[in-house]
Amino acid sequence: MAFPRLLLAAGVGIVVVALIWWWTTFGDVIRYGYLPWGEAGRCLVHNSDVCSLAKALCLGSHPRTVIAYWTSAFWLGVGILSLSLLVPPLRQKAR
Repeated sequence: MAFPRLLLAAGVGIVVVALIWWWTTFGDVIRYGYLPWGEAGRCLVHNSDVCSLAKALCLGSHPRTVIAYWTSAFWLGVGILSLSLLVPPLRQKAR
């Protein structure tokens, strides 16, 4: 597998895991109406006081099963995805 494809797969994987992790952390808060979709969506990419409060509410309901969402996980995935687009494919040497 070429290096850019490996980076692409890793980036997509990290972004998908970050989205699942975000939903696990903020899903109940959205369902119960404590936080609207728009505000919770901002918590995917940026941490704020409102996001910290929502995480505290979430961890209060199931503290041992969830580690609070880490915003940098999403940005790490986006960064790796971007890098996969910038890295030129490795060429095999002619024999």
